[in-house]
Parts: sequence; structure tokens; C-alpha cells
Amino acid sequence: MTNKNLILATSSDGIEITVQNCLEFLKSKDKEQLANFIYDRLYGRYIKPFDYQSDEYIKNYKNGFAVMTSCCLLIETFSSFTEKQFRNTNGQSGKTFGHFFTTASKFSNLSTGGRKADGTIANKKDGGLPNDFYENVRCGILHNAEIKKGWKITRKKNAKYFDPQTKTINATKFANRLKATLNDYRKKLKKADFDNDDIWINFRNRLTDLINQS
Repeated sequence: MTNKNLILATSSDGIEITVQNCLEFLKSKDKEQLANFIYDRLYGRYIKPFDYQSDEYIKNYKNGFAVMTSCCLLIETFSSFTEKQFRNTNGQSGKTFGHFFTTASKFSNLSTGGRKADGTIANKKDGGLPNDFYENVRCGILHNAEIKKGWKITRKKNAKYFDPQTKTINATKFANRLKATLNDYRKKLKKADFDNDDIWINFRNRLTDLINQS
């Protein structure tokens, strides 16, 4: 049975958003509340902990590997809300990265080779940067607590968010681009047709899954 009191997110002004709140937002077709909810849920869980502005924290506690671990989890869950094919990412994790990097404009530098000639998402045997990232950053961190095959993570302020020559990722700048992508998604939701546009159909289906599992 669904727990309607379960907290699914906390808003930017500290208000707890429950399953019951989301059910009410869906019933009233409240685009504003729903768009803010998904931003607050994803930003709050995956990026906000690393946005804490303290010199001591940044110097002694913030860690690029932890940032990238969270970013990889966010890419998968974000894709489950935005793309019908990835409503359930089980067995499709690699493909989610191919889809994300070839559709998210702020990550175009990581899109090379992510699609085959017919436009479908490349898989492991096809190669490409998205698969390289998935195998050696995402899976490397989550399964082996390390990145592999020449990839590197940095937080140096003067480093690019991604350097394709050295395969170096600036974890802080990568997370900031993800945050901007979430904000773009929130804006698109607010402008789109709640009943008919795919962006809302995919969102509602995924949110319904989340509620049913609560």
C-alpha cells in the first residue's frame, strides 16, 4: 500500500513534499508545483550536498570521486523521467548514458560516437565516448571505486568540465552543468502541454511508478 505521508523531496524553502502532495499536484495538473518538485528532488539528492559553500569543506571534505558517483546516479534517474525507453533503466544503464550525452546540449563534448549511423544509441561493441565514459567512469566508480583506462577526475578551478585529449573531468563543473540541465528541464515542463506533450507523459508515468512503489 502506498504511504501517502512519505517525503519525496524538500523544496528550496524547506517545505517537505509528500506522496499526497504529488497526487494533489497531478490531480490539479499543477505544472508549476510538479516541475519545481522534480527539480528539488533531483537537485537536493544528487547535487546540493556538494554545493555547500565552506572553505574547510571544499578543501578538506569535498571529493571529486564522490561528486562524480552522484552525478552518474543522477544521469540515470533523470533519463528515467525524460525518456520513455528508460522509464525502467534495469539492463539499460549503458544506453542511458548514450542517450543522455547525445541529447543534453550542455554535454555535447561527450556525445562523440554515441549514436550509430541510423540514429540508434550505440552499444558497447560500437564504442564511442558515452560508452567509454559508462564503462570506465560510471562502472569503474560504482563497481571498483576507481576510474579506469586513462580517465581522470579533478576539481582544479582552471580545468575544463571535460578535456577529450586527456579524458579529464572537472567534477565540480560537470555537476554544475547537470544542475543547469535540471533547471532547463524544469523550464520546459512549465511551458509544455500537460496533457499531450511527451515531456509530461513521460514524467507522469515515471512519477506514477515512484508513487506506486512508495
